[in-house]
Amino acid sequence: MKHLALALLCLLSLTSCSESEDAPQQPATKGKKLITIGDSMTASCQWQPYLVDWLGIVWSKDETINGLNGHAPMAVGGSYVRPNKENSAYLRALDAKYYDPDIIILYTMSDPSDLWLTKGNKGTTYDEKVAEEIPYRGRAFDPDIRAVSAYMGMIENLQEDCPDAKIYLMGTMPARCEIGMNPTGEFAAMYPSPRFPDMEAVKEFEANERWPKHEFVRAIAKRYGLPFISLWEMSGITDENAAEYYGDVAGDCTQVHPNDKGNRRMAECIRDFLLGEAQAQ
Repeated sequence: MKHLALALLCLLSLTSCSESEDAPQQPATKGKKLITIGDSMTASCQWQPYLVDWLGIVWSKDETINGLNGHAPMAVGGSYVRPNKENSAYLRALDAKYYDPDIIILYTMSDPSDLWLTKGNKGTTYDEKVAEEIPYRGRAFDPDIRAVSAYMGMIENLQEDCPDAKIYLMGTMPARCEIGMNPTGEFAAMYPSPRFPDMEAVKEFEANERWPKHEFVRAIAKRYGLPFISLWEMSGITDENAAEYYGDVAGDCTQVHPNDKGNRRMAECIRDFLLGEAQAQ
């Protein structure tokens, strides 16, 4: 009964995720085909198996990281949204239709912060900035395309190519930043030592580098009337407790890849969002 109460509470609030050991009853997602499009956080294939177990969703690791029958993999580590290379999320998503998805989750926002908007964008709010951008619908790589433009074009292509699929956009979570650590290796010349002298510096990093990307994706979801899974707000992961949910920090004094606990928390949030949406219908 305790676990059931926790699950019901999460479904009602939709603001945090339960960490119950017992999986909920499989909802209408049972048997639905899921594809997950993204970068390394998606290519890790660590959170999708939970959804298979808990929700009865059909998902393929091979489609995700290798591609099948000559078609592109849906997730590639180190790739960007914008079509700067052939392995970009934008260009790979053109092959999504070959995997016949019922559900598509887009989880990608690795592009550098200064390449999300075209120069001269006059918007002041995130919604206004997104409205200023023109969706890119090309079929070839173009390094001059910016991330918001590519993200919107990717959605429009998916809506056209997979008209029966439900598309979800997913935001990120606070990263792990190591206070007092000096950058090492190639990062030693790029950042001050220590990179994060205190929590204030961590908060500034999040506010300038990660939160804006999260909000751009939220604004894009709003523009297209698509559901937005806000891991930042739902997960309960903060700058203060991030070490519990991420692996060891890298030479740049940060870590953006979750550990086992972090991947499970992500999956719990997605599960609870999908269950809550189904209950609301």
